[in-house]
Amino acid sequence: MARVSAASVRRGDVVSLRGDLREVKAVRSDQRGASKSALTLVFKSGRPLRVNAADELAVWRGDRELR
Repeated sequence: MARVSAASVRRGDVVSLRGDLREVKAVRSDQRGASKSALTLVFKSGRPLRVNAADELAVWRGDRELR
């Protein structure tokens, strides 16, 4: 797992949330006013998560290397 900004999370990535691993089904842009860019991560199971695009998340992308 690598720590990356939420803005680089893509469909199919696995995100670690409080020790629980969840696969991302979709990533949606979600503006919070004029200056704050946000995203909503939709998972294959569980509730969606709204995060700031600059937040760091622990992400696993299988064979592909994260940078």
